[in-house]
Amino acid sequence: MNAVDSVPAVREVEHKFQVHGLYRLPELVDGELISSVDEQDTVEQETKYYDTPDLRLAREGITLRRRTGGHDAGWHLKLRVPDESPGVRDELRVPLTDGADGTPPTELLDVVRPITRRDPVDVVVTLRTTRTTNVVRDASGRIVAELVDDLVRVVDDSGRPVAQFRELEVEERDGVAPRLVEQLVEKLTGSGAVAGEMVSKAVRALGPQASAPSEVPEPADVGPGEPVRDAVRAYLARHTRALRAADLAYRRDPEAGAEPVHDMRVAIRRLRSGLRFFRPLVDRTWADELRDELKWAGKGLGELRRLDVLIARLERQAQAVPADLRTDDLSHIVLGRSHEEREQARAEVRALLSADRYVDLHAQLVSASNAPPTTDAAEQPGREALPALVRKAWKRLAKRAKAALDADAAESSGGPGASDDDWHQVRIAAKRARYAAEAVAPVLGSDAKALARQVERVTDALGEQQDAADAIRAIRELTASADAPASFTLGFLYGAEQERIATVRRRFTQLWPKVRRRKWRRWLTS
Repeated sequence: MNAVDSVPAVREVEHKFQVHGLYRLPELVDGELISSVDEQDTVEQETKYYDTPDLRLAREGITLRRRTGGHDAGWHLKLRVPDESPGVRDELRVPLTDGADGTPPTELLDVVRPITRRDPVDVVVTLRTTRTTNVVRDASGRIVAELVDDLVRVVDDSGRPVAQFRELEVEERDGVAPRLVEQLVEKLTGSGAVAGEMVSKAVRALGPQASAPSEVPEPADVGPGEPVRDAVRAYLARHTRALRAADLAYRRDPEAGAEPVHDMRVAIRRLRSGLRFFRPLVDRTWADELRDELKWAGKGLGELRRLDVLIARLERQAQAVPADLRTDDLSHIVLGRSHEEREQARAEVRALLSADRYVDLHAQLVSASNAPPTTDAAEQPGREALPALVRKAWKRLAKRAKAALDADAAESSGGPGASDDDWHQVRIAAKRARYAAEAVAPVLGSDAKALARQVERVTDALGEQQDAADAIRAIRELTASADAPASFTLGFLYGAEQERIATVRRRFTQLWPKVRRRKWRRWLTS
């Protein structure tokens, strides 16, 4: 299976509890919320957990295992769900036959490739579990949760038990009433069960190394009086983590939507922009080489993102065409070819994410997040070094914006006016200025945040122009293969997009004087 081909995922919501060996379940039936708790069966399971030698997956809260025995035998990859509690995870499952020789299936390894990269993934611990399953029914008799009681034995390579522990798990079913779960948890904790951290059995068995911090550190809080090298490191860590999260989201479900691709591109763009912004503070050769690799990856994602945006836009605009101007083949002409191109772009993204070069880029970013090679200038306090860098980015934006506005103003006197590319360059400069202000905001605070918000208004406006210009280019190409009625309708779409561009430029003329007010930039010279 190729990288990022979809593997069905099951969303699970669990609550874990540690209990001692003589613990007994309390009476859980109350006749109101819980009508019965019925023991189903007791099975023997063997579970082998796989990881890199430094337990990189466990440290990310990811579980890769091979389980035999019981109804859930198979290969399982468990992943945290962003913005959810630790007990909510997605489980990707494939049958045991996909890794009959004990080697983890490629379709699961591909999902976590940015983390494991080229390092071997092998068995790190084996557990043998005696599992007793109880089903919990609500007042209507419907099964709403499973309560499992696990006696877990850690075994060595010879199969000899070397440690033992016991834990309970409550797994919610769809539609369970929150109050029922709360009551269940209260009764268990009230009887001596200890609500534990949401860690896998493997983490408990492997000990402290398995719960060590991620290889990409949490960005540190950096004050304005601290060396600016700390701000560089925190910035790189923040956006490396964002890239990794977006990459995993895409690999988990490539068909889920366009957002993960967008998020990957944003993270890459911010990393590139940050390395450019911090250039006086880091080793120039190192930064340029890393920026080149990021540029390569961003370009590889760019076509898919462009087509995602274009198709969504054309679908929306086609719906706005008056009914008497629509033709039966409009959707086919407008969208059919674009969808074909998007499938090709998806194939190219699969190839990109599978490439050793891309995997190596993640390794470079891990290193950069921990110890970027900084210069002596990076020893200055942030309050001294950073404002001047933001000021430089702002001046580039101001220069580009003035040139575009002057060209458009001269158009009434016979001048050519600013081109779409001229405005695109303003947008690029605005993004760099915005990213610069956002880069220093964690260090310098509210003034930098306020400037970033103002420049964001520019990037939002000019982003709309860029999307309209891209749509116009696509409509021109589509018109060449359309029949006369469809060409007429495409001409309607063309005119609508031209009017949007004109509207954005008029809006920018009103917006720019507000954004460039001195009050947003006083801190740059203080």
